[in-house]
Amino acid sequence: MRIVSLQPYLTDVLSSFGVETQLVGISHKCIVSENPGRIVIVTEPAEDATKAVDDDHERLAQGLALSSVKVSALIDVRPDVIVTSCVDKDSTSFISWAEPYLTRLCGKNVLIKSFSIESLTELYDTYEALAILIGKGRLGRELAQRTKAQTQDWAKNFYDRLRNKKVTVLSSVKPLSLATGLIPDLIQAITGQPQVRTKEQLLAPLTWSEIVAFRPDVIIVAPCGATLEESLGTFKELEAAPEWEDIPAVKRGEVIFYEGVELYQPGPRFIKGVAVVVSAVAGLDSGYITKKDEFYRLRFVELHRHRFMC
Repeated sequence: MRIVSLQPYLTDVLSSFGVETQLVGISHKCIVSENPGRIVIVTEPAEDATKAVDDDHERLAQGLALSSVKVSALIDVRPDVIVTSCVDKDSTSFISWAEPYLTRLCGKNVLIKSFSIESLTELYDTYEALAILIGKGRLGRELAQRTKAQTQDWAKNFYDRLRNKKVTVLSSVKPLSLATGLIPDLIQAITGQPQVRTKEQLLAPLTWSEIVAFRPDVIIVAPCGATLEESLGTFKELEAAPEWEDIPAVKRGEVIFYEGVELYQPGPRFIKGVAVVVSAVAGLDSGYITKKDEFYRLRFVELHRHRFMC
């Protein structure tokens, strides 16, 4: 089977199933370990996108993945299956058009499978569906069961420390943005209360006053794509925000910084992000159920340093 993966987390899952040798094309954001030079990069950043030869190519290039697809490269690798997260507004209608279009261009049947993960249930279903697609159903079930069991085990063991904690997860500081989809569902699964926005609120940018009004017990700062050091670099901006010291999380020293990689990549490494979220909400030290120094909790003296300055 010749597989093209246009989503990094899908590539990670496929790699964990041991089918990297079947990958013939990937997104420019994907990382593979096994002979990456033989795999064709079939996407490019939007700013570098080449001009499409016609409207159909343009529709395919812009609707098939989060990044712009290089249609000629995609045709050249002649995939049997494309796994992706379609960005076209109507993914079902788009796939119904794109499959026969690509089949004509490639001279062979091409199957497109689009995955969207907004909850833990969808995460587990994706693991299983992706595994079945490539004939590795058992591995998909095992990965789903392993992730689910570990999450439930932590939720049970630390229930008294997790229950009803109000949690704000920032996926961006400038501009302010809350983590959505899978993250709020994860926090609910471990019996916490995630900060989410209503449909009406989503029409406007997130304001700092919304965070103050929510009064979170825990704040997790994990900007998308940021390293731990970059995440920590946002602290000065946060502490300058109005009413910063009046927020319960700040008063109690429950402000946690984490890299924005594993947390938003729902692949095999996602469980590392789960461990950090559980640790943050339960008040566990880095290194207890995570690797040492995997995240950073601001010390009370750092959060209130001006009080100790002469």
